[in-house]
Amino acid sequence: METSFDNKDYKKQVQDILYDNYIKLALVNIDTGEYISIISVDGNADRFDRIDGVSAYFRENRGMECCHPDEVREFALMCDMKHIRKLIDAGARSIVRNFRFRLRLGSDYEWVAMDIEVEKEPREDGQWVLFGMKRVSPESLVLEDSIRVLTKAYRRIFRIDVTHNVCETLRGGYIRNKDEVKQDCLTDYMEEMASCGDIYPEDVARVKKCLSPRFLTSFFANGHDRFTIRYKRKMDMVYRWVMTEIIPTADYREDNKVFYLYTRDIHEEYSANIEKQELLEFYSYKDALTHLSNRNSFNILCDVYAGRDEKPPVGFIFNDVNKLKYVNDHYGHKEGDLYLQRVSQMLVQQFGENVCYRISGDEFVVVIIDVTEQAFGSMVARYREVLEGQEEAPVSYGAVWKASTDTIDQIMNEAERLMYEDKMRFYAKHPEVKRRESVEKETGLAVGADGGDIHHYRNLGKTDRIFDALAATTLRNFIFMNDLDTNVTKWSASAVDYFGLPGQYIYDTQKVWEDLIHPEDRAVFEKDIEDVFAGRKKYHDVEYRMRNKKGEYVVCTCRGLITKKENGDPEFFVGTVINHGVIDGVDPVTNLHNQQEYTKYILHHLSNKQTMSIITIGISMFNSINMMYGYAYGNSVLKDFATKLKNIVGGRGLVFRLDGAKFAICSNVYTRQEMQEVYRHIQNLALENVGPSGTSIPLKLYAGGLVYDHVGADADVIKSSVEYAMERSKEDNHGELVFFNEQIKDNDRLRLKLYSTIHKCVTNNMEGFFMCYQPIANSETGHIVGMEALLRWQHKDFGVVPPGMFIPWLEMEPCFFELGNWIIERSLTDAMEIRRTRPDFVVNVNISATQLENHGFRQAVVDILNRTKYPPQYLCMELTERCKNMDIAFLKNELEFFRKLGVKIAIDDFGTGNATLNLLTELPIDELKVDMSFVRGIQESKPNQVLVQAIVSCAHELGYKSCIEGVEDKALFDYLHRYGSTYYQGYHFSRPVTLDEFKKLLC
Repeated sequence: METSFDNKDYKKQVQDILYDNYIKLALVNIDTGEYISIISVDGNADRFDRIDGVSAYFRENRGMECCHPDEVREFALMCDMKHIRKLIDAGARSIVRNFRFRLRLGSDYEWVAMDIEVEKEPREDGQWVLFGMKRVSPESLVLEDSIRVLTKAYRRIFRIDVTHNVCETLRGGYIRNKDEVKQDCLTDYMEEMASCGDIYPEDVARVKKCLSPRFLTSFFANGHDRFTIRYKRKMDMVYRWVMTEIIPTADYREDNKVFYLYTRDIHEEYSANIEKQELLEFYSYKDALTHLSNRNSFNILCDVYAGRDEKPPVGFIFNDVNKLKYVNDHYGHKEGDLYLQRVSQMLVQQFGENVCYRISGDEFVVVIIDVTEQAFGSMVARYREVLEGQEEAPVSYGAVWKASTDTIDQIMNEAERLMYEDKMRFYAKHPEVKRRESVEKETGLAVGADGGDIHHYRNLGKTDRIFDALAATTLRNFIFMNDLDTNVTKWSASAVDYFGLPGQYIYDTQKVWEDLIHPEDRAVFEKDIEDVFAGRKKYHDVEYRMRNKKGEYVVCTCRGLITKKENGDPEFFVGTVINHGVIDGVDPVTNLHNQQEYTKYILHHLSNKQTMSIITIGISMFNSINMMYGYAYGNSVLKDFATKLKNIVGGRGLVFRLDGAKFAICSNVYTRQEMQEVYRHIQNLALENVGPSGTSIPLKLYAGGLVYDHVGADADVIKSSVEYAMERSKEDNHGELVFFNEQIKDNDRLRLKLYSTIHKCVTNNMEGFFMCYQPIANSETGHIVGMEALLRWQHKDFGVVPPGMFIPWLEMEPCFFELGNWIIERSLTDAMEIRRTRPDFVVNVNISATQLENHGFRQAVVDILNRTKYPPQYLCMELTERCKNMDIAFLKNELEFFRKLGVKIAIDDFGTGNATLNLLTELPIDELKVDMSFVRGIQESKPNQVLVQAIVSCAHELGYKSCIEGVEDKALFDYLHRYGSTYYQGYHFSRPVTLDEFKKLLC
């Protein structure tokens, strides 16, 4: 068939006929690309004779000259020849109907509607498609305005007629008519989005299922008035969270299934909710009552150990608290909680906080990784002495050491068995105490429903909805409602998940429930239930152990009562099961998030590479408040102070309580200046009106700050850095806010990277660390009689780093305890080589407050002395500056322990820093070391001469030895003879050198 439009007269006639309805008409041959303009009021894009020219016109973005910028992208999509060809091949004839957009007509844009129709039969020269555009009527503009308002909130708006399979695009997207496409129009659209990668791959199956005509009609048939689904879809080349809502029309019925589909962007708000949920999930690794790590932390430890290629030795102690139920029954749960706290404190004192876990209500474990059998045996022996020294041991325990084990669970089972044997001995020794645990742990009990048909549970309407709402508000409490007429119990979903119940509705629940109760506790449960149903008790209130779906026993308290009908007959047995094994990550005194959550907050922001600002705040001398007013009053002060912190921070950050009287404020928005302003506000409140019941207790604060912008450090480095800044605030800056990077000379990013690397090296078997030694000489002869051990660190990226750059910071790190032990052992091992020729040779090792505060330090030193066979009388511990701030009674007790071993004690840098004269009368010491700052320029400085003479004379009168540091040359060596010091130390004898070089000095 010939192309009839070559006849100009016929063309004119067609134009005249259509002009009243259309402002633009064009024919396009999609096979040859020929473009024929029939009507064009404005001439936009009609100066071409081929469709290639029109496509280039839009591809080069000049098409925006005729189509409004907001619609040009969708307009180009509608006119895409590839899409049109695909639809024609599928049988479509009406490609686009009533697509509205704004077209430039003259000097302004006007709303028009576009239709695209296909000739029914192709011609010999190819397939022709007709494009037509017409002005939109004023009535249509009202609808268009409504749609434009909706589009401010919604990215996609569709009208979907399921009955007739007609889907209209009101905004965004492209859905075709089923009758012409010969496919399901909505399903076809979802398939196209999935194939193009517009829907996040993990969400595709769920979205396609839910956004299908079959699912939606079934959903609305059940009486629902709205369906929503959240998923991620691609917007502007990135995946964002969206929510699609489907709402049936007001006249929705079986023969008129029409609904509207809206899709809106919820990325920001939903991402924030996800972040909060992740934080809540993070906040679950610390036991709120005892402040020990909980079962979650223990499980992580087990998983990490199981994943290690090389399995180090493990020492494991399984502890079960004796008489807890007796204490709870006779003195109340509050006293029982105090009893558990005392047990946890005992464990911490013996083994250190980092290795102790509370894994259930009355079970504690101690897990020490990479410990020798001898060291572990000494720990257990000391622990046994502590328990045997009490009238009634508070715990029964089993201890096992393994040189190698595949999993911690294996050694745990053996330790638990030994614990039960110890518990048998305890009850044999104390027959008056009711035994709480069985000798053998029952395992493998089946949990399931009754074998017959499940009975009906009455639908209680609003009551059921209230039940579900209450059940969803807590993970700690499980609620139940037993229909006494049908003997079917409804359980909260959290109980079903936690205990592995057969379902939310259980027939004859008592049988299922009793199978989960510890065998030793079933009689108590049955007796209490019997008394309630017999009317002998009004309330069911009993504590017992339940086995969860992991096979772990947790302590639960079940409380319930029977409700009655109007005629007095029993109707429901309702109650709550309180799971004492589930805790919230909240400090019980201040109601703030605790220290474990502080760590998880930092980890969360590190994993997401988010900037964060941290202020840590300490209250100086808080112990004095506890001593003067009591701990209850002190806790009230802390709670009031915490409330004021939360009020100041508001919604701009989170407030945490750290250990003792320390707090942390973490924010994503605070600038450095805002942090200073916040701290000044806190200081003013602390001085003016802090205290319970209107009392005024001025508090002196100190604080450290850090602004972190994801430079590559880890959580431990960040915490230690801000802790270091806080210590500087306390010791050097009179409590003013000190930022970490203000305390360093170099770039703070470089310093954080340095600290992060050092931290990793410590945990990687002390990689890069080595020891140097500086001679200690006899002041009379100048002969070397000892050496001071000095730590050094070298790395390929940083070279040899001076200790002053990292030691003060590293002392804030928990890992410094292991490093400190390594320093002692390395120094004594090296000194043993010298003692072969110098049997009276002495080695001095610096000891930090971090080491002395660790409960395992005593045993660690004993073990090192035993391993190295070094005579303790030739080891001298030098107390560093921070040791002088420790509690004097505690410090004295620790030093007396080492003095009894024969170890000598020296006070380093005597006369500097904090006042130290009182230490002379309180502490068992052997030597005073005169700081080099007093020696520098001493020949010309009368005050320095007097001070050095006073210190040396004081040491002599008290029977101590003395050592003057900073002896740099012979002139100073000769001058200092007049003071009569015992030893000298300084560059005159040698700089710090390695062991091999030091041996050469002795030749």
